[in-house]
Formats: sequence, C-alpha cells, structure tokens
Amino acid sequence: MCTRVPSVTTALVAAGAVVALVRPSLSAQDGLYAPPQAGRGASLYEERCLSCHGELTAFVPEVAALLGDHTFRNRWKGRTVGELFELVQVEMPQDDPGSLTPAETADLVAYILSGNRLGAGDRALPETPEQLTQPLFQP
Repeated sequence: MCTRVPSVTTALVAAGAVVALVRPSLSAQDGLYAPPQAGRGASLYEERCLSCHGELTAFVPEVAALLGDHTFRNRWKGRTVGELFELVQVEMPQDDPGSLTPAETADLVAYILSGNRLGAGDRALPETPEQLTQPLFQP
C-alpha cells in the first residue's frame, strides 16, 4: 500500500489559496479614488453643490455636512460607498436631481472621500455603484 505525502509546494499553494479566500475586502480607507478624479470632483462641487452644502473644507459645515464629523460619520457608518454614490446620482443636486452623469457622480464621491481624509490610490473610483461594496466608515 502506497501513501502519498503532499509536497511542500502543494502545501504552500493550498495555504496561499486559503489566505486569498480569507483576505478582508477593501474599505474606503484603502484608496478607492485617484487624486485627479477628486480634483475634477472639487471643480464640479464648486459649480453644482456649494450653494447647498457650503465649503467642503470648512471646519464647521455651513449647511448639509459632508465631512467626517459625527453627524456624517453616524449616518454613513457601516453603509457602502455604493450607497453614497447612488444617493448622489439619484437625489443630487436638489435643484436638478438625477442630472449628474455616472462620471460626474464618481468624481464628486471621490472629492467627498478626499474631504473626509480617506486615502487616494492609483485607480479612479468606478462609475457603477454595484462595484462599490466597501463600507464608508467601519461600524
């Protein structure tokens, strides 16, 4: 009777597969947007959002808070970046809801992420909310 002992290579490959399966998903802190995208979002924000939300960089928001203060964090804790994307896409701007293109929405969300000091990365934020399953802030 012959028993086969797995080789070290087989064991390492199997271990690597297990590690790959348990790798945690990305979060909003992992660089989901590119700096140029946030820059385009800043220009668009000034043009389309400033009148209702005030300066995103203001220490105390003037109207509707979009920074990671306790109000914004509590509202978005445990919710996905895709949910924020959908809200912006469908409900904003208030005076012309649904008028933003997917690219404009992605740029604005990237700017909001940057304003909340969530790290930038090498790739632009996708233009489809289905790809944005990362939690905005951890619960």
